[in-house]
Amino acid sequence: MRLTRSLLAILAVCMWISGCGGATWENRVVSGSTGPVWEIRSARSSRAVQSVPQQALTEVDPQARQIRLQEQLLKQAALAGGGDFKDYRVGPEDLLQVGFLDAEKLSSEVRVDGEGRIRLLLVGDVEVSGLTPVEIARKLTRLYREGDYLRNPQIAVAVKEYRHQKVAVTGAVNKPDHYALIGPRTLLEVLGMAGGLSEKAGESVHVIRPRDGASASSAESLEPSASSGTQTVVVDLNRLLLKGATELNVPVRNGDVVFVPFAQTAFVLGAVTKPGGVLLQDNMTVTKAISQTGGLHIVLSSYHATILRVDEDGRRSTLPVDLGRITGGKQEDVALKANDIVYVHESPTRRFLFDIKMFLPGSVGLNPAAL
Repeated sequence: MRLTRSLLAILAVCMWISGCGGATWENRVVSGSTGPVWEIRSARSSRAVQSVPQQALTEVDPQARQIRLQEQLLKQAALAGGGDFKDYRVGPEDLLQVGFLDAEKLSSEVRVDGEGRIRLLLVGDVEVSGLTPVEIARKLTRLYREGDYLRNPQIAVAVKEYRHQKVAVTGAVNKPDHYALIGPRTLLEVLGMAGGLSEKAGESVHVIRPRDGASASSAESLEPSASSGTQTVVVDLNRLLLKGATELNVPVRNGDVVFVPFAQTAFVLGAVTKPGGVLLQDNMTVTKAISQTGGLHIVLSSYHATILRVDEDGRRSTLPVDLGRITGGKQEDVALKANDIVYVHESPTRRFLFDIKMFLPGSVGLNPAAL
């Protein structure tokens, strides 16, 4: 009997504390598995308006941005095709198919050597580096006619293996590799050849190329490289793929390295549904990061958080964040930086009531939405 009175007294104190926070509580006796028990409920109060921010912190789909980027990239890469393949200029290691229509015995496959030459019957070594297949066919026709080897040579030249003009695609793409540049190619086409972006891709792509005196277009952003012999063209993927900035679809040249950086990571801890790391994509902010970890903990969370940040010099700082004001439009959302730690604080009142519930299993029913 004394134990029952003590429990009721504790529950009354809990209701009084919660009432001070602006909520109106009611209690009633209901049927339980072991007989009549007390059930605690919260009536409509000023706290009910906080259900809107709670919902806002749980509705963002973390994969939506990546799916949009991938769809746009593959679609635009397909539409960007159709370059002039005749412009391909042969170089060392390319494999050529040389066909003689009126003298099939002379037809052969020959590989361009390191000095840019091929060796054929009768005419010997022929310089072909820097010539297109059509120009090589004309040159061979003249050599065979002027040497009196053939009266009316009919020669066709085709590239069987493209080894000379290449681009390396690396980083956060689905199929990183070296790809042949068969004719003019743009950035979107090359990324499409590499299978598009991986789910861990960042928001930019870097085109690293040798400095040859060529000037970049005004749409390109140049950054200095570690090596003085290279330059880096930085392209914003959001602007290119989602905002239609087609001037950012820059031409890709022989010897370029297309690098897609992996997205950096921030961490969300404390009173959230699934604490863990989030990728810094799509201008990641505090509320977006919380939504990607399942939202605020439905029972224990408050609307107060702290960002723990370490700057480039190793200095630590803390930044308090009021989630209620942000989701209510009264305060700017806070952009996150690499390795930030967002800690969502528990509500002391909610933790107190939750602990009481744990001490009294099956005898107290708490409505999480009312806390």
